Amino acid sequence: MVFEWMIVAMAVGIGLYFALPAEPPLWLAAVIAGCALIGVIALDRAAPLLWAPIKISLLALCMVSLGLARGIAHTDAVSAPVLRDYQTAYDVTGWIEAVERSGSGYRWRLRLHNIARTYDGAPPVDMPKRIRVRTKTNGLLPGDGVTLRAILRAPPGPVIADGYDPARRAWFQQVGGYGFAISTPEAAQVTTRGTERASRMLVTFREALTLRVLTRAPPNTAGLQAALLTGDRAYIDPEQTDVLRASGLAHVLAISGLHMGLMAGGAFWLISFLLACIDPIARRYDVRKAAAVAGILVATFYLILSGASVSTQRAYIMAVVLFAAVLLSRPAISIRTVAVAAAITLTLHPESLVSAGFQMSFAAAAALVTVYGAWRERYTPRYRRGILGRFGANMTGLAATSAIAGVATGGFAAIHFHRVAKLGFFANLAAMPFFTFIVMPAGLAAFIAMPLGLESYPLAVMGWGLEKMLWVARGVAERPGSLTYFSAAPGYMAGAFGLAFAVLCIGERRLKIAATLAIAGLWTVWSLTPPADMRVSASADIAFWGKTEQGSLLYVERTRADGYGVAQFMERAGDPDADVISYTESRANCDIRACQISLKGRTIAIAESPEIADEECKTADIVIITQRSAGPVTRRNCKAVLIDERKLGAAGAQDLYFEPGGSVTLKPANPRARTQRPWGQAR
Repeated sequence: MVFEWMIVAMAVGIGLYFALPAEPPLWLAAVIAGCALIGVIALDRAAPLLWAPIKISLLALCMVSLGLARGIAHTDAVSAPVLRDYQTAYDVTGWIEAVERSGSGYRWRLRLHNIARTYDGAPPVDMPKRIRVRTKTNGLLPGDGVTLRAILRAPPGPVIADGYDPARRAWFQQVGGYGFAISTPEAAQVTTRGTERASRMLVTFREALTLRVLTRAPPNTAGLQAALLTGDRAYIDPEQTDVLRASGLAHVLAISGLHMGLMAGGAFWLISFLLACIDPIARRYDVRKAAAVAGILVATFYLILSGASVSTQRAYIMAVVLFAAVLLSRPAISIRTVAVAAAITLTLHPESLVSAGFQMSFAAAAALVTVYGAWRERYTPRYRRGILGRFGANMTGLAATSAIAGVATGGFAAIHFHRVAKLGFFANLAAMPFFTFIVMPAGLAAFIAMPLGLESYPLAVMGWGLEKMLWVARGVAERPGSLTYFSAAPGYMAGAFGLAFAVLCIGERRLKIAATLAIAGLWTVWSLTPPADMRVSASADIAFWGKTEQGSLLYVERTRADGYGVAQFMERAGDPDADVISYTESRANCDIRACQISLKGRTIAIAESPEIADEECKTADIVIITQRSAGPVTRRNCKAVLIDERKLGAAGAQDLYFEPGGSVTLKPANPRARTQRPWGQAR
């Protein structure tokens, strides 16, 4: 188990990198790793049988430092130009890498070839590698060259404390600008060379295949079928996405280990079966090895075809490791296999460690391997005779797999998405047989039939299976309380829970008990952590919670202001469906100069300008100035908590927590620690 523990130590180092308040120097991590490794070698040569705990500790320190160093090096390696952090009009030319759904419209991810400010005399701009821009598609498809005028700025930061950070994700995707088009996109000639030309050809091929699926598949499920076969989710009906999410079946939308396993595993089974039917070959050779090679080829084809997202790469690495174990006559499924796949994934994409996809996929894989491994050690598998016996065994295995994977991923889902589908186990139990035995095998058959032009038939079967899945999903989603919401977890929760979960999977008995107690303690702390009482957005829009006989109520000044931020604030409070009303009509005492609100024993003054701040500071506990900044004298003399344009401009939106005893804690969306990281620095 030493190897598995070292991979956990490497993951700890990567997690430490993303948790640090400033960018650490690479040389320091390298020096620590080198010194620790020298210490291990010296102790091993001096006394091979002694000092084992010290050697293991030094080796763990070496791996932590290597993980830290890998995070530093990768962040620097993907560095690309980023636009200024204010909106400006640009003329851009490039080609469309992908079309993504954005609300009720669409958004392009453009690979840029030229960018310039629109007004005369503008200085040259460092061209980002990619941008994201909302626009009407105007008949243009991925792979096409395009030119347009757009309002762009640097990728935005979090809108709420401890919330999702688009700028960090954009940094690692080398996306240097976000915005929207202000002109009609027009086709343009864009010349590409080398690897970029190959990428563009692949994008064009994927889009052609997507359009072929959309035209040949049943209309009601064509978008889902395109998503499962080519990874393009832009054409999925939003209503279908909602019901799959509410029923706990949304995991089928993202190509991951399940899809890769069924596609490559289906090819492995098919080739094994066909070769086993040829008696001379079956008697002389191990047909599983030839089938494993076929499985690797199918997995590679599926990886390239689906766009090779990070989640698909994780699934591909896992599949290749499994098939390599078959080729080497080693156990194909073990916790070592999961650890090898995690090591490769973290080496290639260390930023994936902090993503929900990585944590949930490897949690499910580790839990399944651990539980089934323990089961095999205690019980001898029994062969079931007859069709009914084997069908019952398969259904029992499917139910156990759904339960184990659901429990393993449920904690991470609650941490990242603040919700859990209560009936997800039953939905998966009812729907996954259709997905496993009909949808994905039919998808594999569609790929095989495409060169002959016969894909309509397997696509029809695939659509029928998806219709049954959607029927199950709608039935579950329509049940009252199908989703349970949680208030947001503390920022450290994902890392601490992930580490405890890893120890639970690979540790010995005493460590498993300690990890279980640690998880229980973390959940207890989480349950006692109250949500924020008030929010002040970066543009000084205010929202706060109130109570009525019917339940929670969110008060805002204008119901249409700060829409996304308010939605995030409600979701992180665990009450996304609360009613929203204006406080100026019911809770506030307003005059021409300011409004006053009484909330949990605090007096909150809201003024448009700083002229009356001195007066409000004498009577209020919190003073919020919605326009301009207070002067230095006012800021120095004000005994109340003062929030103005200067504070909001520097630290972003503020979450306010009203502590017992009358104190108020402010938690910014853009804390100073974030501004010290490459993706958070102002430009």
